[in-house]
Amino acid sequence: MNKRLIIYCEGQTEEMLVERLLRQELQMHGVKVERPILAATSFDPDGQRGGFVNWDAIKFDLQQEFESSNDPNLRFTTFLDVFRMPPKILKEAGFTGPVSAVQDVETVERAMENEFSEPRFKAYLQRHELEALVLADIDALENVFPRHKPGIQQLRTDIAIFGNPEDINHGDATHPAARLETAVPGYTKNLKSSRAYFVLAQAGLGSIRAKCPRFDAWLRGWERWGEAIA
Repeated sequence: MNKRLIIYCEGQTEEMLVERLLRQELQMHGVKVERPILAATSFDPDGQRGGFVNWDAIKFDLQQEFESSNDPNLRFTTFLDVFRMPPKILKEAGFTGPVSAVQDVETVERAMENEFSEPRFKAYLQRHELEALVLADIDALENVFPRHKPGIQQLRTDIAIFGNPEDINHGDATHPAARLETAVPGYTKNLKSSRAYFVLAQAGLGSIRAKCPRFDAWLRGWERWGEAIA
């Protein structure tokens, strides 16, 4: 398997999803997913990682990765949240505040790519955050947290108005993680990464992809690349 992919992740939840679910999925299509890289938060090489908070540090970090190999069969992508992304990259994309609409998110992705002269790089931003994927299968959420059935049932009702989980907005009290915290108290406080993984594994990637079109399109793009004959 010569085609390799490095996924630059927002945090440990994305990292766990890549390591335990996406790697196996993409391997079936001829893509070897390398160990994911957590987002830099500063220019300190030994500093804390995790969080889409410092665009300059992330930009520098990505450039270092690009320069570390000229392998034409290596590709790079991001797995970062739209929610609370750094104002600097929003400004570079021509926005003065948060974005939500699909076309605006895509504009930011293109702006990220245009910051580099690297054709092997394809940016991806999760609308509005990874927890939208967790909301794709409420039955799986209920199976993992049966003691919180009343709150989860209310959550099911609350999000029924949305076309798909990726449409759930990024308000301070209504973004996906906040809704999960309301339904399952403590969800975001303790072991968030493993809790998200358990729900996503219970749901299965097929169920998640069927309800999250941008996430599905991102994976399909890499699957097609892996299957393509050079």
